[in-house]
Amino acid sequence: MIPHPDEVVKVLRRRGFAVDEVAPSKPPIRRGLEQVKIMLEGEARSAVIAVPDHTRPVPVEKVLDLLIPALEERGVSRDSLLVIFATGTHEMKSEEEAERMGRWLGKVKFKVHNCRAPHTYVGTTPRGLRVEVDEDFAAADLKVTVGLVAPHPWAGFSGGNKVVLPGVSSIDTVVDHHVKWYRSGRSGVLESNVFREEIEAAGRLAGVDYALNLVVDRNRRVAYASWGDPLTSFHECANFTSQLYVRRVAGPYDLVIAYAEPLDLNLYQATKALEHAAAVASKGGRIVLITRCTDGYGSREFELFAKMDKEEVVEAIEERRIRSLVPALVALVMKEICEKYEVYLLTEAKFEGLRGVKTVRTLAECLAFGEKALVIREGGFTAPYCA
Repeated sequence: MIPHPDEVVKVLRRRGFAVDEVAPSKPPIRRGLEQVKIMLEGEARSAVIAVPDHTRPVPVEKVLDLLIPALEERGVSRDSLLVIFATGTHEMKSEEEAERMGRWLGKVKFKVHNCRAPHTYVGTTPRGLRVEVDEDFAAADLKVTVGLVAPHPWAGFSGGNKVVLPGVSSIDTVVDHHVKWYRSGRSGVLESNVFREEIEAAGRLAGVDYALNLVVDRNRRVAYASWGDPLTSFHECANFTSQLYVRRVAGPYDLVIAYAEPLDLNLYQATKALEHAAAVASKGGRIVLITRCTDGYGSREFELFAKMDKEEVVEAIEERRIRSLVPALVALVMKEICEKYEVYLLTEAKFEGLRGVKTVRTLAECLAFGEKALVIREGGFTAPYCA
C-alpha cells in the first residue's frame, strides 16, 4: 500500500531524521481555460491540433471545446480538422484515445502519431538536426499545439514546441536530437539549454502558428493558460511553472523520498521524479521513489533496457542496436543514478528482472536511522534545487 506523505514524515521523525518537505506552492493567481480568448487571424482551409498523450494531465476535451468553435469561425470545417495525439515515441491504447476525446469522439477526426510512419522533412537546424514531422501536421494550413508546461529533467520544461519534438517528429529526428543533447539540460533551466534550443528550432521549422500552453496545480486543475505566439505562450507558462514547482531546499540530503505523481502511471514516466530527487541527494545517499505504476514499465522497449546492466545499455546505444533511443537513454540515466545512490522503488506493481533498483512493498524495508531527509510531494513536477 502506498503510504501517505504525512505518514512518511511521521515515520522519519520517529527514526531520528531531521525532515524537510517540498511541494508545489499555491498558484499566485488563477487563469483557467474559461479566461482565455482564442484570437485567430485570417482564414484557413485545414487545421491540425496537436495535443498531449495520456501521460500528461491535460483536459483535452475542454481544450477542444475552446479551440474547435474558434477554428470553425475562421472557415475550418470539421471535415478538414484533425486532432493528433503527440505521443513522441510513446504508445497509446484505444480506450485512452476515446477517454481524452470525450464528447468530440466521432465528431472530429483524430489520429495517434506514429514515429515510424512516413514523415515530411521541414528543414535542418543551425546545429545540423534534420527535422521530420508528421505528414498530416506538415500539410495543414493552420498548425496549433497544446502543451503542458512542467519541469522536465532535460528540456528544462515540458510543453511548448516539445509537442513538435519529440511529439510529432520521426524516430530519426527524435533519436538524433536526444543522443546529441540530452545531457545539456537541467530541470527548470532554459538558459544555455541546447536540448531545449533545438526543440524551439524544430517548432519554427515545422511552422507552428499558435500554441495553447497550460500549467496545472497539484490537484491537476488548470492554474494558468496562455494562448498565442508559440514561444511567448510557452515562456509565460514556464515563468508561472517556476513559481509553483521549482523549489529551493537546504540540501543535499542523506535520504530523499520522492512521490512520482502526477507522472506515476508507469516507471518510464516516474524516472522524472527520480532525476529530481537525485539533484538534491548527498553523494552515496539513499533515494526512495514512491509510485503506483499501474501501467508497469510503460513500454516494451523501456522494459527491455531496464532489465539490462548499464554496460549493456551503453553498448546497445553505441552500436545502434535499438529501435528507439529514448527509452534506452531514460533507462541509462536511471542506471547512472543507481550507481551514485542507493535507490529503492516502493510500489505495489511488480517489476521482475529490474536491474539496479531495489523494489520494496513497505517503507520499513528501505529505511535506516539517519540525519537529514527530504520528502518531495508531486515529484514528477516538483523540481528542488540546493541553496
